[in-house]
Amino acid sequence: MKWEESKEEIIKLRKKSKHSYWYDLVTRGGNSAVMGAKKTIAATFYQLKSGHALIAKYLLRIGKRTDMKCWWCGHEYQTRDHLFKWCKRWKREQKRLWVDGQEGEEGYEGVEKVLKKPKISLPMSLVFAEEKCSQALMDFLSNTDVGRICGVEEEAENSDHEESSDGGV
Repeated sequence: MKWEESKEEIIKLRKKSKHSYWYDLVTRGGNSAVMGAKKTIAATFYQLKSGHALIAKYLLRIGKRTDMKCWWCGHEYQTRDHLFKWCKRWKREQKRLWVDGQEGEEGYEGVEKVLKKPKISLPMSLVFAEEKCSQALMDFLSNTDVGRICGVEEEAENSDHEESSDGGV
C-alpha cells in the first residue's frame, strides 16, 4: 500500500539525516486502520475528522452552498453528526457502526461498546479522536458515499434536463 511505501521511505530518510522530517505515523506507529485503507477513504476520514469534508456545513462556510440541507435525505442540516448518526439514507450502515460492529471479526466492536456511551451523548470529535473506533469509521466510509458530492451532481444534471424539456412545450 502507498502508506507502507511512504513509511519505509521516511525511515530511510531518517537514517540518512538527523534533520529529516518525521511523521507521527512513524514515530508513534500511526493509526493502522487508516494506514491500511485506500487513500481516498483515508483522505475522507481525515477531512471529516478536521471538519473540512465535502458536507453541506463546510460548503456553506466556504461559500459554495447557500443552505445546509442534506442532499441524501433532505434533512434541514447536513453536519457530521447528522451523517453518522441520523441520516435516513445510511440507517443500515449507522446501525453497524454504532451497535453491531462487524460480526465474525475478533476485536471489532461497535462504537457504543468501545466508548461505553450511547451515540446520542457522543460528539463525533471524540469518536474520530479514539483510535479504537477508526476501523468502524473506515468501514462506514467504505460502504457509504459520506464525504462525497456525487449524488448532488446527478441531481443538478437531472433538474437542468427537466427544466429544458419543460421550457420547449
